[in-house]
Amino acid sequence: MEKKKTIKKIKSTTKDITKKTKTFLKKTSKKAGEVANTLEKQWKKEQPQREKLKKVANKTLKNSIKISEDVFETIKKDIDEIKKQNKSKK
Repeated sequence: MEKKKTIKKIKSTTKDITKKTKTFLKKTSKKAGEVANTLEKQWKKEQPQREKLKKVANKTLKNSIKISEDVFETIKKDIDEIKKQNKSKK
């Protein structure tokens, strides 16, 4: 008799836990969907800003490469000039 009561309690508890788990999963799924939709809307809203930033970054990078090439050439010329002056002094 004692075993039957224990088995009934276990079955009852299992059903209750299963029901609560299903409810929890439904709520979690709904919240996750809401968060995903919000993030998607925000992502689309910020798309133009990201594009502008990308263009500005590319332009800045190109300009900095040009400037660094010019600086390198100037330094190279200055070094060559110093070497010529040192040779002429000897």
